[in-house]
Amino acid sequence: MTTMDNHHGGDTVIPFNQGRRPRRRGVAAMLLALLAPARAGAATDIAAWPLDEQRGSRTMEAVSGRHDPVEYVFNHARFKPDSDPLWRPAGACIRGGCLLFDGYSTDIAAPGLTAAQLGAGWTITAWVAPHAFEWGDGGQYSAFLSQFDEGSKTGFAFGMYRFGTWGIKLGFGSGEFDLRVSDRKLPRDAWSHVAASYDPRGRVVRLFLDGEQVAAGSAPAQGSFALPARALTIGRYSQPRTVEGVFQLNTFLGLMDEVRIAAGAAPGADIARRVHADLAAHGGRAPALAQADVTIAPVTFAGDRHRPQYHAMPDSGWMNEPHAPFYQDGRYHLFFQKNPFGPFWHQIHWGHWASPDMVHWRELPIALAPEDDTLAPDGIWSGSATHARDGTPVLFFTAGNDKAPIHERTGLARPADADLVRWMKYPVPVTEQQPGPGHTGDFRDPFVFRDDAGDRWFQLVGSRIAGGSGTALVHESSDLVHWRYRGPLFTLDAKRYPGFDKTFELPVLLPIGMGTDGRPRHVFLTDVGAQAYYWIGVFDPAAARFVPDSEAPRVFDLGDHHFSGPSGFVDPRTGRTIVFSIAQGERSLRDEWASGWAHNAGLPITLAIGPDDDLRLAPIDELRSLRQDLLLDLADVTPAAAAARLATIKGDALEVELELAADGHARRGLVVRKTPDDAEHTDLVVDTARKRFEIDRTHTTLDAGARSRGVQGGAFDLRGEHVRLRVFLDRSMVEAYVNERKSITSRMYPSRPDATGLGLVAAPGDRVVRLKVWRMGGLDAEASAWHPSR
Repeated sequence: MTTMDNHHGGDTVIPFNQGRRPRRRGVAAMLLALLAPARAGAATDIAAWPLDEQRGSRTMEAVSGRHDPVEYVFNHARFKPDSDPLWRPAGACIRGGCLLFDGYSTDIAAPGLTAAQLGAGWTITAWVAPHAFEWGDGGQYSAFLSQFDEGSKTGFAFGMYRFGTWGIKLGFGSGEFDLRVSDRKLPRDAWSHVAASYDPRGRVVRLFLDGEQVAAGSAPAQGSFALPARALTIGRYSQPRTVEGVFQLNTFLGLMDEVRIAAGAAPGADIARRVHADLAAHGGRAPALAQADVTIAPVTFAGDRHRPQYHAMPDSGWMNEPHAPFYQDGRYHLFFQKNPFGPFWHQIHWGHWASPDMVHWRELPIALAPEDDTLAPDGIWSGSATHARDGTPVLFFTAGNDKAPIHERTGLARPADADLVRWMKYPVPVTEQQPGPGHTGDFRDPFVFRDDAGDRWFQLVGSRIAGGSGTALVHESSDLVHWRYRGPLFTLDAKRYPGFDKTFELPVLLPIGMGTDGRPRHVFLTDVGAQAYYWIGVFDPAAARFVPDSEAPRVFDLGDHHFSGPSGFVDPRTGRTIVFSIAQGERSLRDEWASGWAHNAGLPITLAIGPDDDLRLAPIDELRSLRQDLLLDLADVTPAAAAARLATIKGDALEVELELAADGHARRGLVVRKTPDDAEHTDLVVDTARKRFEIDRTHTTLDAGARSRGVQGGAFDLRGEHVRLRVFLDRSMVEAYVNERKSITSRMYPSRPDATGLGLVAAPGDRVVRLKVWRMGGLDAEASAWHPSR
């Protein structure tokens, strides 16, 4: 932190006045205003934004009466009806209403300030409640207010930096002066009053937190403070860094209220007086914030024709692989990679869901976040969960530290409360890759499990062998903190299997039952190049090695890079082996920007070994609880009769079960998301002649900019069985399972709202043994009666 300046002698006392329109206030605040002594020479505010509107896409600047635009992604929505920025009502706010900035699309643009307005010094104040902290891209602030030009080095940027540090940067033409507070950080999800002042006499800059001066410094004597001819932005740095020219970084995420700019460098007493006046209606304390106050409600996305309704997904923003499932005290917990700043990959946290049944999920507060430490300041990446000997759940995660010799290590966290909402990290890494021959620095995604004897744990860490294949590095522990390296789990001939020299990400090893030779089998799952692969084999805990029945990798899901990021556990309630996944979104960054969300979880599936020593997979039985109306129920009918009845069914959130007795070689299956004129449709078929299970998305959408095109699939031999197809439609999501042996996960983004029809693909001599269609319910209504304890 810049050295504190405790010298106050000679400061000109310039009080803060409101400079704003009248409003309804609490009695205490009104009395305070009436009793406050009037002082000669009191300066009015130059500008003030109360942020009280609670509706609309403009906010009034109270001094001039001007209405400034509030930019927000859904002011002019592409995929849903327009909706207002995220206004918050009185009660959660400091005075009147306030505004939630979403971290990527929300800012307020106002006419730039001038040297004539600020030439005698100035004071900026605001109430802020940050929800998360950006990485600090380009060394710039996530600005509260900014009017800065990097080329001319003029103006100011007042905002927040990494880990809740905050400060102000001033430009003097010949150079910049940056005063930053690092020992009085801003808390997350709580109100703070921040203020910055500049007194040109002595060139003194001061920072105040909750009415108390916390930093001061004198700018260099060279140059003079000037303002560039550019807009004043509230909620975003003037020249933000971008992600591929689409997402603007250096953007504030959280609540803001009572933003003011006043002429003159206000003394600390006046700033403290302003804080007390703002809090008078709340009994002198800022209102406590609930999770709903600082997060974006799912109802915000109502009407989005592509957003899934019954697949697990965050309230908003970007997610990647779900991981670390466990069961504790009647609830399932599942975590996921989350960027709270918007629907793009960036500052990675651990999001957190809880559920009574692995179907109805409710999002809890962020579980783990990068912090100002030496463990994981640069990212909290994927991991897993296990239980300690006393039954306490323990999380393992990838700890990112760009300053460490090897940037990726693994860390541990334990619950800090009985509700498992807050988690405390162990201060140092628990496993690290040691430098040496053959080691590459790739060391991530720990998967921890307890062996059958219960006296030790194994940890698999995704990595690769230099000059060889990807692998999972095995470690062993008897206390979860101290780990002994045991070597690679297994390796491949990378020359024989091109592409498998890449890191094995998200390694998972799970029991699946007894093989036909009487030996227990495990499945090893991993992600290579955003595609999930698996091997079935025997795990030897004494040797800490896995011996696959066949060295050749097998694709887990035939949807071509849509199912990825596997994680899993053995459900202690039922003994089932269950796997979770990320369903990739397959959209352009611009479409994700316009949507406000990116990706969702796949449906949980159970794994077991079949009589052919290969996998059997099926969605968990609990998904039946989502069935609402049975729209169609046919048995033993001709394909023509079934097709006629099926043509009457419409919907984009459905479950379909089809069993069809096949006669000869042909294509058989279902047509989904079909328009009445067949201009848009998606086909899910078993081709018995070519022995393939495929999804044909050639005609999925007429939108030339969408990526939902082409045919994906893989080998599938029906082996004389009936075709048994189970399909889940959830707006842009489709998951199809055939004979419990293969699956296809994919995406559909039809351009037309009438792409809700169904069709049948069958040969004339076939027989429809069974055909059922259910309308599926969404998660919100189903879950509303269940709340985690607080």
